[in-house]
Amino acid sequence: MKFSSYLKQFDWFLFLASLFLVGVGMAAILSTTWGNENLTVILNKQIIAAIVGIVLVFLLAVFNYQTLANYSYVIYIVTLLVLVGVLIFGQEIRGTKGWFNLGFFQFQPAELAKVALLIILAKYFSGISGKPSRIQYILISGAITIIPIGLIMLQPDLGSALILLSLWIFILLTSGIKKEYVAGLVAIGFLVIGLAWTFLFAPYQKERILSFVNPMSDPLGAGYHMIQSKIAVGSGQFLGRGLGHGTQSQLNFLPDQHTDFIFAVIAEELGFIGVSLLLFLLIFLLLRIIKIARSARNEFGLMLALGSCFLFLTQIIINVGMNVGILPVAGVPLPFVSYGGSALIFSLIVIGILESVVVRRSV
Repeated sequence: MKFSSYLKQFDWFLFLASLFLVGVGMAAILSTTWGNENLTVILNKQIIAAIVGIVLVFLLAVFNYQTLANYSYVIYIVTLLVLVGVLIFGQEIRGTKGWFNLGFFQFQPAELAKVALLIILAKYFSGISGKPSRIQYILISGAITIIPIGLIMLQPDLGSALILLSLWIFILLTSGIKKEYVAGLVAIGFLVIGLAWTFLFAPYQKERILSFVNPMSDPLGAGYHMIQSKIAVGSGQFLGRGLGHGTQSQLNFLPDQHTDFIFAVIAEELGFIGVSLLLFLLIFLLLRIIKIARSARNEFGLMLALGSCFLFLTQIIINVGMNVGILPVAGVPLPFVSYGGSALIFSLIVIGILESVVVRRSV
């Protein structure tokens, strides 16, 4: 098939929604870093990541997504090796050893793990489609999932680990798991959380969770992020203070403005109108992915699309939730919007895989 034929089948609405979200993120990043001596470096990194991601979208659209099923275990093993490597050779930032410092670019393997787990779980469950729900399917898929989760928790990165765990549970539920198994999984989940709290969680992660219950117990410490974020969101009101005029962001009261708390920046500077536009684009993106799932020509494509939708949805819920104070701070970026080259590139890689599903639905 010629490249022009692929473009005719291309889901331009999905692509443009992603592009608009990247644009909103760029504007917010520019606003929060204006006057910063590292402004040029920060923007250049995000722009380069966006360009690389966009190129990959078109390359992956031409690439047959079903080939991913054949190499899913290779992708998975390489991902595990990279996760082990970052624990040994990675750069530690604020207590988390989760990045490779490649000079101009910092690579975060946890973002690769999200895509790799999506692919291998889609491959596994599409291969057992139509069979009765059996305990061995849960145990095998659970083992596949728990290994990268364990490696990520050793960094430690609670947010990414929760996303991987949620993805596995979602795919289990969509595959027709028996109800009695759900109760068992919930019980095991609480046990794992208890063990993680005791042996894996870093002190600052425990403080973040405890401060969620009562932020005012430590307003200048663990509760600071949540308090400042809620102030920023509330002060935006209907029209916002104007791009580049937010007091919380411009006076640096709000930490991690261009990463974890970029939603609060948009709420403060663009107000209810800006947040509504942002949420509309995110919801529209998810609806387009659901449409792709419905039209997928095989079970693997269906699982990829449904898993992608849930992967984005989970990150959106966690990020927005922690920005408005209804969820603990977990260090999860807002897809396509938050600053971070790895997160942006792998989000666009998922879009490219979805475009490959789209262009082959009638083949």
